[in-house]
Amino acid sequence: MKKLMIGAAVAAITVGAFAGACDETQTQCRAWDVKMSLKSLGPKKTKCTIAAESVCDDPTTDTVYYMDNVTRKLTGYLWICDYVCDDELEFNVVLWDAKNKKAVIAAPMAGADYQTVSASEVYAYGKKANKVAGNIAFEGVDESGVDGIAVNATGVSGKIAKDDSTDCYIKSLSGYAAGTIAYIKPGSIVYSESGGLCGEPVIEVCDEYLAKLIPFCSACCFEGWCDADDAPDMVPAAGTWSMKYNKKVSKGGKTIQSLVPNYAL
Repeated sequence: MKKLMIGAAVAAITVGAFAGACDETQTQCRAWDVKMSLKSLGPKKTKCTIAAESVCDDPTTDTVYYMDNVTRKLTGYLWICDYVCDDELEFNVVLWDAKNKKAVIAAPMAGADYQTVSASEVYAYGKKANKVAGNIAFEGVDESGVDGIAVNATGVSGKIAKDDSTDCYIKSLSGYAAGTIAYIKPGSIVYSESGGLCGEPVIEVCDEYLAKLIPFCSACCFEGWCDADDAPDMVPAAGTWSMKYNKKVSKGGKTIQSLVPNYAL
């Protein structure tokens, strides 16, 4: 099987004169819609009782978040500027969670480099070499600069588009993805608020609610979530994904930044 050569060097993108996703001076831009539906974990609110320290004290209750099943729907774009066939796949990428209004792989402010994802073991196959299979590693940081996702997306039975005898690219590819994703934190704890009716309110936030998880074997003697450890920032995720060539974004008159919601910038 001959390896499909469809990558390109990635240039920094800035707001200015664009032809579609890329600068008008760049000869070819290709863009793909990306979608993911991942089964993962998310926080659920409950109350737990904290035992009294002595016979003179009363037990207290506290708010705590345990983890349960959630589905994360992610949307975004892959694109390559100055596209030519190459054996080193390198895509610009932006990915977000619309329901939670949260960046997963954030787009930068104007003038900065976009984040990229790389692909490996991408092949053309079939009797007429008109199908594509491969892996794309989606790894990147969110708008705060911390890890947002690290999943490996694998697909088979994808389609290849050919503009001429020398230029070809992925038309569509889909399959399964698995890895880890940053879970949505349930919120911040406000410890005090001051300012009154006439003054500017001053809110002191000292901590952030975190969900709880326990090691597998601790379930044998589980008695409640009050004393459980905080969950790691990244939790397991698995599901389906797809990428599909978007001719309008590739050749239209809008920048990628104009297509991305503000919370993903």
